[in-house]
Amino acid sequence: MPDADEIHTEICNWRTAGYSNLTSVTLILLINGSWEEGRAMKQLILNTEVKRPLSKIWEFGVNTCHAPLWLRTDLAGQLKRQHEELGFRHIRFHDVFGDELGVVDSEGNFHFERVIQIYKNVLACGMKPFVELSSMPGALASGENHLCFYKFRSDPPTRWEAWRELIETFLRTLTDSFGEDEVKTWYFEVWNEPDLPFWSGDRDGYFRLYDLARNAIKSVSRSYRVGGPATSKTKWIPEFVAHVSKPSADDPDDGIRCDFISTHAYPSDLAFLNSAEGSVRLEQASVMRELYTAVRQVLDTAWGPDFPLFAGEWNSSAGPYAFNHDECNNAPFVCKTMCELRGLCTGSMYWGASDIYEEGGFHYAPFHGGYGLETVNSIPKAAYHAFRFLHDLGETELEAAFDQPSEEHGALATEQNGEIRVLVWNYRSPETAGEPLEFGISGAGNCRGTVERIEPGYGSAYETWRELGSPEFLDYRSFEKLAAASRTRREDFAEGETIFLAPGTVALLCFRHGQ
Repeated sequence: MPDADEIHTEICNWRTAGYSNLTSVTLILLINGSWEEGRAMKQLILNTEVKRPLSKIWEFGVNTCHAPLWLRTDLAGQLKRQHEELGFRHIRFHDVFGDELGVVDSEGNFHFERVIQIYKNVLACGMKPFVELSSMPGALASGENHLCFYKFRSDPPTRWEAWRELIETFLRTLTDSFGEDEVKTWYFEVWNEPDLPFWSGDRDGYFRLYDLARNAIKSVSRSYRVGGPATSKTKWIPEFVAHVSKPSADDPDDGIRCDFISTHAYPSDLAFLNSAEGSVRLEQASVMRELYTAVRQVLDTAWGPDFPLFAGEWNSSAGPYAFNHDECNNAPFVCKTMCELRGLCTGSMYWGASDIYEEGGFHYAPFHGGYGLETVNSIPKAAYHAFRFLHDLGETELEAAFDQPSEEHGALATEQNGEIRVLVWNYRSPETAGEPLEFGISGAGNCRGTVERIEPGYGSAYETWRELGSPEFLDYRSFEKLAAASRTRREDFAEGETIFLAPGTVALLCFRHGQ
């Protein structure tokens, strides 16, 4: 294996031999994915003359746990900051009809006061609701089945007409409280993951649940948007598409009885567990691209390429809490996944925004494998900064392609107001140590700019927490150390310098071309 000086010499040779006559519109990033003997250096060719609008699906929205947590000021504070710094526009959460909010009393009367306050809190953060219509109020449920710490009720209603009445009354209350012009900017999704124990009925039962909800919503306003099936692992899509493509007894409208498709995917082989403990075996991140490509093909065939598709939940794994959510490698996972889904999906909603979360009970440890972009102490994780880097990209995408494609590393380049921004990631595949990545810039004139990094100790505090002995509770000094480690590192660079990315890290380069 060559030493660092030999590597640097090799990169300099690539810069000076063979690439000196590049045009001013071509930027070459020379990348070595592995320093094994005989491994050819790769190149990424960026053409600044080929431009198109950048689809920023990652800014569509994000998830939080369940509705009652929105009565807390700390969660609302985190989401207000994420709206401002990450650009998230919509928020989704479970259990808006849960018994904790007292929506239906024992006599069947409806009470939406606390739900209305929750949506006022959402709007105060600058975000719009992506309303998940769940779970079944105990007073309407046909059984006692429930799951999660907060008891998400999963049974079908005793009387189906009562479910329809609940939805219509709810929509009329929202309209009276916020106005039709506001509510028509929201989305209404029927249930959560009905293919899993979140729904105790069968698929036909879910289709009836959907039909009654849609019929009720459209009776209040035809402009309100309704969709589903919100399944796990992108299941039931062909069946749902077929069902809503024709009238039903409970929703006899002609045409497409759906305004958007939402479905979920996580790259782990774990079946759903109603638990906070367990082992997770990760799959390659590319499974996300494969799953949503298959969904997109179904929708293109049935309704055309412009029909809205939302990645309603996703992260690097589902199931029990797992430290892959906390570690630095989740940042390149986010970058890679968003880059690969941006041509397939209309919007993305990462699961989830915060470790202020109760699905498996509340956890106080600063890092415990929680899904959130921020810890319970509001310390941003590596994935938080990945979304910030994506948000900071320009509005115009530039053409970029590696001469030797790789699943581990990639780049997304943009331009705005004369500044080029190149997001580069080095994803560490599951059960591997990953490969280092080093690149230089050639053919860009007298290029000077900055490189900002997400790496352990600089934008990723999880590794620092491990070095501190993984304390469950933080004293002041420990908190200050984690807060410092959660801040990214930015440095200057100039043409001729090489930039190194360790496995599981991300860099954002900003410079003006040819200056």
